[in-house]
Amino acid sequence: MKSLKIIDIILHKNKYGTQMFIVLNRKPDIKYERRGDRWLIGEDSGVFNFYYYEAPRTWRAFAGREFDIPLKGGGVEHAHGQWWDKTPPDYQGLLVETGYGTPDELAKMNVFRHIRIDREMIDEWLSGNEPSNNYHKYDKKAPDFGKHRIVSRWE
Repeated sequence: MKSLKIIDIILHKNKYGTQMFIVLNRKPDIKYERRGDRWLIGEDSGVFNFYYYEAPRTWRAFAGREFDIPLKGGGVEHAHGQWWDKTPPDYQGLLVETGYGTPDELAKMNVFRHIRIDREMIDEWLSGNEPSNNYHKYDKKAPDFGKHRIVSRWE
């Protein structure tokens, strides 16, 4: 599997502020390992995701949706409302929560998914590259498809 890399960053301005979106060369392949009794920590090349165990009382995590969380070394943890999306305290401030997509995924449906990515990866990419301001740069159906910079009423 090829190394996970940032290939573009989009700084999309709107009337409320600027949102950052990351374009990766491939979808992250995140496998999780247990840390203590309550944490599942997953990473692929600087992209992270976390789950925190808490028995459901009134509410179920992810609205009770059932899914399997893949573990390092094989196996899965079956989630059915007890694993919550949460960042461990020792990772806070080190990661940026943002949206990501790959060019192929964004060409089919221009929706960015949630990730946490190492702040240093973003800083390194920005030190040698100019970010785009075109939210629809990879959307083949958009009139601004492929354009790196567009005129925005929010600039």
